[in-house]
Amino acid sequence: MKRDFLPIRSSIAAAFVAVAASLASAQVQKPMLWELSKNGNTATLFGSLHVGKPDFYPISSAVRSRFDAAKVIAVEADVTKDNTRIACNKLAATNQKLAQLLPEEELVQLTRYAQASGLDLKVLDGRKLWMVNLILTVTELKQLGVDFEDGIDLVVTREAHYLKKRVVEIEGPKQCESLAAADGPEAVAGMNRFLTSVRENKMERRISDIIAAYRLGDGDAIAKVSMEEFGADALGQRSRKRIFDDRHPSMAETIDGYLATKDTHFIAVGAGHMFGTNNLLQALEKRGIKVTPIKADAAAPSVPPPEPAAEKK
Repeated sequence: MKRDFLPIRSSIAAAFVAVAASLASAQVQKPMLWELSKNGNTATLFGSLHVGKPDFYPISSAVRSRFDAAKVIAVEADVTKDNTRIACNKLAATNQKLAQLLPEEELVQLTRYAQASGLDLKVLDGRKLWMVNLILTVTELKQLGVDFEDGIDLVVTREAHYLKKRVVEIEGPKQCESLAAADGPEAVAGMNRFLTSVRENKMERRISDIIAAYRLGDGDAIAKVSMEEFGADALGQRSRKRIFDDRHPSMAETIDGYLATKDTHFIAVGAGHMFGTNNLLQALEKRGIKVTPIKADAAAPSVPPPEPAAEKK
C-alpha cells in the first residue's frame, strides 16, 4: 500500500489530524533542505534516508511544498523501475555458492546468524557477497522495526510517479556498480562487520542513533555513525571511500546539468552524503554551485498547489 506522503484526503482528514498530533514529537523535526543556485537557475536538494519508520509521515510542509513546486524529481536510483532492478541483479549474479565465497570462520558465523534469524541461506546462493551483505542488512533492520519500504527516498519516488511527475535518476544502475566494485577481501570484511555489529548489538544502536539524528537534522551525528559503521581499518575505509567520496564528483556533475535547465528540480539524496569529509555539498560548490541551507519554517515557493491526484483503485 502506498505510504501517505500527500496530505490525507478529506474523507479521512479528521482522523489524520488526530493521529498527526499524537506523532508530532516523533516526526522529522528539522528536515535537511538546501537551495542550489547557478546562472539564475535554482533547485531544491533534500537529504533523505534510505530506511524509515511509519511515524516519519506525513512529511513536513517545508519539504512537501518544494516537492509540489518541482516539475522534475531526481533520486539516486529509481528502484521501482524494472531496468534498474534487472541491472543490479545482473551485477550481483554469480555461479559460486556462499561456501565458495566465504572463508570457513565467516561461514560458520553466518550459519549461526541464519539459524537464529530463521533465514534459509540457500536463498542467498548465486549472489555475490556485496548483495548478500545488503540482503542481510535489510533483513536485520526490518527485524529492528526499520524498513526500506518506509525509506524517504523510496516514498518520494513512489509519490512522484503517483502524481505523474517526471522522475530522473542521478546514478541509476551505476549506484549498484559502486557497491559491486568491492573485491573479495573487502566483501568478506563487510560480512565480518555485519556479523560483529549484530553479535555486539551495535547495529541496533547505530540505526537508533541515525534515526534520532535524522529527526533532529543533526548531520554531523549521522556522519559520525557512518564512519563508525565502516571501522578504522584499511578495508573498511576503502569501502567508505568508494561508497561515498568517489561517487560525489559524478553526482555533482549530474546535478549541475539539472541547473542548466529551466525545469524546477527536487533532488533527493541520502543525508549521509551531505556531511563529513569530501561530501556532496563540497563537490557541488567546486562546480560553482551556490549551496544555501533552507530553514524548515522558511516560506514555501510562491506557486499554487497541484490538483489532488485521483485515487487509484
